[in-house]
Amino acid sequence: MASRMGCLQALLPGTSCLKLNSVEQDDTGRIQIAAVSSNSGACCPGCNGVSTSLHSTYSRVLRDLPWHGFKVEIDVRVRRFRCRASNCSRRTFAETLPLVSCRYGRQTSRLSETIRLIGYALGGEAGARLAQRLGMETSGDTVLRRVKSGPVPPVERTVAVGVDDWAWRKGQRYGTILVDLDKHVPVDLLPDRSADSLAAWLQSHPGVVVISRDRSSLYAEGAARGASEAIQVADRFHLVCNLTSAMERVLDRKRTELAQAVEPITTAPVLAESAPPVKIKSKAEEIRDARRQCRMDRYHQVVELFRQGMSQREISGTLHIERKTIRSFLRAGQFPERATPHRKPPQVNAFADFLNRRWKEGCHNATALWREIQTQGYTGGRSMVAQFVAHLRTQGTKYFRKLTCTRPNPKPPSPRQVAMLLARRPETLKDDEQQLLSKLNEGCPEISTLQALAQGFAAVFRSKRSEGLNEWITEVSKAGLTEIARFCKGLACDADAVNAAVTLPWSNGQVEGQVNRLKLVKRQMYGRASFQLLRCRVLPYFASPIALSAPRAP
Repeated sequence: MASRMGCLQALLPGTSCLKLNSVEQDDTGRIQIAAVSSNSGACCPGCNGVSTSLHSTYSRVLRDLPWHGFKVEIDVRVRRFRCRASNCSRRTFAETLPLVSCRYGRQTSRLSETIRLIGYALGGEAGARLAQRLGMETSGDTVLRRVKSGPVPPVERTVAVGVDDWAWRKGQRYGTILVDLDKHVPVDLLPDRSADSLAAWLQSHPGVVVISRDRSSLYAEGAARGASEAIQVADRFHLVCNLTSAMERVLDRKRTELAQAVEPITTAPVLAESAPPVKIKSKAEEIRDARRQCRMDRYHQVVELFRQGMSQREISGTLHIERKTIRSFLRAGQFPERATPHRKPPQVNAFADFLNRRWKEGCHNATALWREIQTQGYTGGRSMVAQFVAHLRTQGTKYFRKLTCTRPNPKPPSPRQVAMLLARRPETLKDDEQQLLSKLNEGCPEISTLQALAQGFAAVFRSKRSEGLNEWITEVSKAGLTEIARFCKGLACDADAVNAAVTLPWSNGQVEGQVNRLKLVKRQMYGRASFQLLRCRVLPYFASPIALSAPRAP
């Protein structure tokens, strides 16, 4: 019996201050453990004096970790002592059990730490559901309180720091994340995106030697003010993205050439029929033409006001147009036409031969034909079949077969798609992508120039030579592309950071991964997380020292 009680004694939290009396199980399966404090006295919280004068006792019930799914409660008999110090304001005080539970706590420290670990990994409601399955009754709000009240990991000395922004709400509110590039862990979160907050953090954490960042001027200013001796490194991925955006602006003026490079694909009609009569414009087409004319009038107004000397801000206030739209108008050089929407052919066209044959056989009921082609794999609605039958009634079989045998023209590539193709390595392109670039080179001579500049820019970073960047900028000046020259002007304003990106191995790649993890955590909590809770879940988990010191079950 004594050996059995000794084994159970080892299962208690804080075995050095608790003594086991009994273990019972009630009808509901709940395990109740009776224990008393084994300390001879207690320390007064007022004067820190030790007292052994007993005043009274009371019962304190604590929930503990479950045993094989059974809920466990510890009934601790806690003593109250008298303070005999004459200069102390307290007359009585209750003993504390720091290795067992916190003051006024209803759970043991190891149970609270386990719930906090579950909440750190899963969040509130999901963590509460898992804890319920494991035998730990709690609520989602309690789980989040445990996460927020846990210890925050101390910020150790960091040599290389990666800085990037993350969105509270995209386009409206942003924060800042800082990542230790050596240890690959986030070190801190800042609630805003500003130079002042970054400079204050760097000043309070000296010793930073390398700061990797994107092209944001706010972070450049904050890094210069907070750690003037640190080396700033521009992220290579963002540099390539900026070049791709500049190429996209060049190609935006070449939409017509991009569309003409894609040859229309048509097949010969089955039967030679006369051309259909000239189609009268529908109401939707008239509305579309009116809107196009309205956009063209606004374009000419913007260009005329800009020629008169007005700034983009003044034009925006005068015409009530967004500055982004005004900037795109002025960069285009001509009226920017909207891309023609690419619509797939109706699904019913795949069953045209079958429907024509059934029509000739005498089946002219659209519903019956619809049900027949459903058995052959048609998943569309009856309305398209009815429209098909209506064409057969009005135009005849031959005319409709002529329409269905012509495939629509392929969708022309967008400027962004072409810019992404030009930035990729030629050996990684597929056969159809290489054929597309060949056609684009024939129809638009700027394509080959842009591809050479993009590949040359990437080769600069692969060669790790800062002299290669100057040579590339010289090639850009010979090309005569205004948008790329403007990109080079931005590189000159941040020349030290760009040169460091060429020669040094640091980058923001792992920072982007931490931002992706932060987004996952934020969306896992449905955007309801406060900054404190989000910071506790994003930073590395730091266990409570009390929970670590508590002995574990054998």
